[in-house]
Amino acid sequence: MAPHTIEVASMFSILTRLQPTNKCDLLTKLKLYNGEEVIEKGYNHKIDVEELRENASNEGMSGISTRFVMKAIDNAISDAEHNCINPIVLRESMIIQVKEMHLPDDVRKRYLGFLQDTLHKEYLVMLEKEITKAFVHSYQEQAESLFQNYLDHAEAYVNRQKVKDINTKEELEPDEKLMRSIEEQLGITASAADGFRQDVTSFMFSLARRGQSISYKSYTPLKEAIEKKLMASVRDLSRIVTKTKTRDKDQSEKYDIMVQTMIEQNGYCPFCCETILKYSANNLWKD
Repeated sequence: MAPHTIEVASMFSILTRLQPTNKCDLLTKLKLYNGEEVIEKGYNHKIDVEELRENASNEGMSGISTRFVMKAIDNAISDAEHNCINPIVLRESMIIQVKEMHLPDDVRKRYLGFLQDTLHKEYLVMLEKEITKAFVHSYQEQAESLFQNYLDHAEAYVNRQKVKDINTKEELEPDEKLMRSIEEQLGITASAADGFRQDVTSFMFSLARRGQSISYKSYTPLKEAIEKKLMASVRDLSRIVTKTKTRDKDQSEKYDIMVQTMIEQNGYCPFCCETILKYSANNLWKD
């Protein structure tokens, strides 16, 4: 099974068992129940999970069964030309099953909405992060470099100081353009930037004071922004992921390295890797 196959099936099964709330959408609720941090406009979604549970006393008592998921997996395997399945074929298998089930029209429409819209978009988010990390050479180093640059300039901005260039020793004003290019990835407005920078520097200072290590992953909202920034910077990704005929020698080498990374580090087989890359090319980076 390719990465995320069972995850996507599980998410669908759970979404059908969650009760709606006016505090957040169901996908956010699922993530909060799963212990994940949900970021919105640079800030963690501050919702009391226990309160969500208390307001949905019968939650989980109806919806898609594990039997449904197992049957969908079985059907996907039976139809597979190769000895493997991935989230794309499993999602299609579940869509077919939902259409064939005896369900009220409103329930069928809701279930198909989860599969064809909610999970389609969420899976693309997963793929974009995964493929970009495989594509960007030394992803970790680039992320750390962006993080350190942002932190230096944000700290100087908050403390009304100048930034000292490591190489030239020149003292410069905090780079507003750099900071905004990262903050905008989270939809943070110019008026909200001051508060975000203050939060970041205060959080990092508290970690340093406690002797904890600091990296780009330390503050979740900033981590999200940096990852989105790196994704946005991969301009030639669409040309590399699409048809082989359009690649020059340098692009072909990058493509081969990306595929090798996804197979060796992410756990894809060659067929599923090629399948999800074509799927991504058809749904991402179209411009």
